[in-house]
Amino acid sequence: MGKIYTIREACDILQIDATTLRRWDREGKIHCIRLSNNFRRVPEEEINRILGIKNNRIDAIYARVSSNNNKNDLYNQINRLKSLYPNAQIFSDIKSGLKFNRKGFIELLNMIEDNRINNIYITHKDRLARFGFDLIENICRMHNTKIIETDGEEILSANEELKNDLITIITLFSSKLYGLRSQKMKDILEAVKE
Repeated sequence: MGKIYTIREACDILQIDATTLRRWDREGKIHCIRLSNNFRRVPEEEINRILGIKNNRIDAIYARVSSNNNKNDLYNQINRLKSLYPNAQIFSDIKSGLKFNRKGFIELLNMIEDNRINNIYITHKDRLARFGFDLIENICRMHNTKIIETDGEEILSANEELKNDLITIITLFSSKLYGLRSQKMKDILEAVKE
């Protein structure tokens, strides 16, 4: 939900008096929010509707893969989502889901912060983030943006999920210690997988 205005603020914007605004609320011409003390507040969307200001929010598609080796999967994600939501704007990255400095992801977050995104369509939630998805979801909720996972959550056993999380954590820390392409890191990952 956007900004909420007091009766006085709403009247100033709409250039009407408080009596008119209260009458409009009773007649259903405007939808006011009632607080616990019975005071009225007017949502920005209602003011924009009355003034004829169109909603400039859009839908978005977000796709991500970790490396250039997986570009085909990136194109498959985009094509699948684009076939379902042809009018959505595409945001994508080729970078680890553990990193938050992804260009497409940051651009998407900025648009969410500006209240310009209605829905974000993803194939799986780990496309947005390997860890911290709950935080992203809360940020979206504060800006009235929904995250819609089209392919559903992958069903993993508790052991598989734990193994995947451990591999992700070890990959993150090993890459910082030894570099992503080092043989030592590959040996560590192989040992964990076994």
